[in-house]
Amino acid sequence: MATLTRSRVRPLAAGGAALAALYLAVFAIVGSAMFARAPDPIALAVTLDLTVTATFIVWWFGVRRNVVPGWVAVAVFSWGVAMARAWVPHAPLGALVAVGGALEVAMTCWLLVRIRRVVRTARAARDAGPIDALEAGLVAARIPARLATIMATEIVVVGLVLTGWFRRPRPGAISMRSTGWMTIPWLIGFLMIGETAATHLLLARWSPLVAWLATASSAYLLLWVIADAQAIRLYPVAVSGTTLHVRLGVRWRAAIPLAEIASVTEIRAVPDGAMNLALFEPTVLVTLRAPVVVRGLLGKRRRTDRIALTIDDPKAFLAQLA
Repeated sequence: MATLTRSRVRPLAAGGAALAALYLAVFAIVGSAMFARAPDPIALAVTLDLTVTATFIVWWFGVRRNVVPGWVAVAVFSWGVAMARAWVPHAPLGALVAVGGALEVAMTCWLLVRIRRVVRTARAARDAGPIDALEAGLVAARIPARLATIMATEIVVVGLVLTGWFRRPRPGAISMRSTGWMTIPWLIGFLMIGETAATHLLLARWSPLVAWLATASSAYLLLWVIADAQAIRLYPVAVSGTTLHVRLGVRWRAAIPLAEIASVTEIRAVPDGAMNLALFEPTVLVTLRAPVVVRGLLGKRRRTDRIALTIDDPKAFLAQLA
């Protein structure tokens, strides 16, 4: 894994350094006295560097080595056209704008095709929950796995906040609400709204910009609190086929084959060394034959062979596993 990470980081770092050096050199030339003496030929060379040379750097260090997808090179070319148009006097943009427009149309069509693949793959994996399903679709569209995880989580959070109020859990979902935890997110949200309003008024006396930034941060955090509560309600622990899907809101999730479950016992406290995915008070401990990967926010991962859960009816849960 470390070797794989280094094999991706090194070309990314080299490509990023090459692009940074190219852009610095280009803008140093544009701002120099030399450019004023021969603007037309230098503008042509600079425009080619911003578009063709920059695209070649991305292809050489990224696309060719399967470190970044091909659309990044197209985006760099379009960005180069935009920079030349804005910052390079006498830039010969006629032909480049036409080429850039054609590439943008092609890229839009490519994205539409990819979106269909995302939707199709996500639907096929919907039993895994919204985050894993959408992540599978994004990975199928050749988006890097870590970026796909972040994108899927952000999209699902917004979707749950907007649509979670009008939906019900799927049949077969295992209730996790007996501890009364579901009242806590709404209490937190109520307190956050009052605190955010007071903080905004205080900061606005010093700096309106800082006040609005703090308010936006609190609003973003409130979205996550609401989405987590909706995910616990709509997507709790569930058995699908031969797989136990363990989920704790948008925070943690794991897919465990039923054959890997060694035992399920009723508990009232989290044992030492077990991973705590309970809401207040645990009711069952799932012991596995081998450690599994439990995935968290922003690609975070933990390995464990014991998971403490809050299940309203442990006996019904045991019967469902059997």
